[in-house]
Amino acid sequence: MGGVPRARRPVKYAVHTLAHLLIGLPAAVALLCARWYVAHGHCGTEDLRLPGLDNCTYDQIEDSGFVLIGLILFGVVSGLLLLLYDYLRPRLAERPLMPRLLTLPAVLLPYAVYVANAG
Repeated sequence: MGGVPRARRPVKYAVHTLAHLLIGLPAAVALLCARWYVAHGHCGTEDLRLPGLDNCTYDQIEDSGFVLIGLILFGVVSGLLLLLYDYLRPRLAERPLMPRLLTLPAVLLPYAVYVANAG
């Protein structure tokens, strides 16, 4: 059994988990923007003519463009960070992908913590 001693393996996974948690911060913002846009993105100025505004408020109509831009921006940043950290960097350094792929679900933890605390 050559390679890395057993004592360093948990540290390796901890570093990858921490990196994925940091990548999860912009990913959480993108997920929150997507959640908001699914709920309120249909609101437009044509809804102002409806008697009940179709469950839309003026703020939602005004904010939908900003949320869409945030969704695209943070989604692209998160995707590029994941691509660079989980695929390109290990391939260029000729390192195994498995430790990074095993800790990949940690990307969703910041979003899960927010959702659990928000309600």
